[in-house]
Amino acid sequence: MAVLGLKPNITVNNAAMLLLFAIAIFIESPVIDLLSTSTTLGTTRERWQSLSQFAWFMMGVVTITHAGVMFTPLYDAVVELMKAKPEVADAAKLPLQIMTPWSALVGWRRYLQGIMIKQGVTRPISVGTLVRVLMIALVGFGLAFTTQLNGLVIVAIGLICSVGSEAMFIHFASRPVIAKLPSDPDSHMSVKQLSAFHFPLTASTMLMLTTPVIIASALNRAPSPLIASAAWQVAGSLIWIFRSMTFALPEAVISLYDPGAGKKLLLRFCMIVGGVLSLTMIVFHFAGIDYLVFRHIYNAESEPAQMAKIAILSCVAMPIVNALMSYYRGALTAHHITWARIIGIAVGLVSLLVGLGVGIKLGWLGVIYAGIGSTFAVLMEATALGVCYRIWSKNDAKKQARLDAIAEPCPPVNLGVGGGATDPAPVLSPDCDD
Repeated sequence: MAVLGLKPNITVNNAAMLLLFAIAIFIESPVIDLLSTSTTLGTTRERWQSLSQFAWFMMGVVTITHAGVMFTPLYDAVVELMKAKPEVADAAKLPLQIMTPWSALVGWRRYLQGIMIKQGVTRPISVGTLVRVLMIALVGFGLAFTTQLNGLVIVAIGLICSVGSEAMFIHFASRPVIAKLPSDPDSHMSVKQLSAFHFPLTASTMLMLTTPVIIASALNRAPSPLIASAAWQVAGSLIWIFRSMTFALPEAVISLYDPGAGKKLLLRFCMIVGGVLSLTMIVFHFAGIDYLVFRHIYNAESEPAQMAKIAILSCVAMPIVNALMSYYRGALTAHHITWARIIGIAVGLVSLLVGLGVGIKLGWLGVIYAGIGSTFAVLMEATALGVCYRIWSKNDAKKQARLDAIAEPCPPVNLGVGGGATDPAPVLSPDCDD
């Protein structure tokens, strides 16, 4: 956003960046949950080999899909469906073509990060993020000050360089972790088994990542669509920063989940993280810090900056709600109950459509119905996941009581190693009668 602010056509480029991320992240969705899949299953060397083959296959699929959209008439059909203004669609096209390797690079680092998290090795992940931020700053500002390239083209180049450098760093940082993985030939997983675990997560993420597409389409129906889209992108970048810490919570819950008293500690930790972030957003808004960021760091024009300030206020509850949702996502995934994610996302999407529809019908400002609709959607998704978790917990308790009444419980195979917790839904011993 700061790089865009250094170049001409700021408002058009801000709106085009919203379109760019809506398309790029949706195409990326099949590889996003490689992080959760490898965090849950990356326990042995044999499983790492299976995960690697699966990850590279998924990386190829998303790269071909991205190219198929961006270098064919499909792009025109997509932007027409989203009701994007012609100047916005034109501004986003070349940057999106540059970002063709984006999804594969994201998948490469995420499946390796998941294995590192499973083994309790998280510090290099922070260093990798620092590498990524430094690279996008170096490339972005370097090209902005030394070339006449369009601002969004510079951003696309910076994004590819940054995620590529992080993926390469994680690749080498993960080697010592992978070398220490224990060997267990019986733990090998087939493509079918991996697909059965991963694709419900992918389906839910693909549903979730229609959210930016839906919001972008709704903003294109606002009274001043160009300004509304630019304002939402400006605000969204700051909202994303506040929400970002909650995005790491599901993997933390998966890795450290304890069906006993530990789960209450994890829930409390998640809510503290979300609560602090929401309070910080409130302070940023009422102290006017958000407007200063929009005007003097992002160099947004006055009207989009004012609208973006309203968007911040409408989203102050999002971090704490996101933290609650992240806890339930992690707890359910730790128990291999990935189907619940699809239910949660479906409920969230319906809620988003209802919220946006009501806002459009009542003539609200675009950023207001986008902010309130987004928050309402996350709240309803968290509620749906919580209901699924409670239903499963009751059923599991009844099942366990029946088993205890029949015989001694069968000892599980512990495949958890390193700093993380053991698998709360482990594989039963081969000689155990399930």
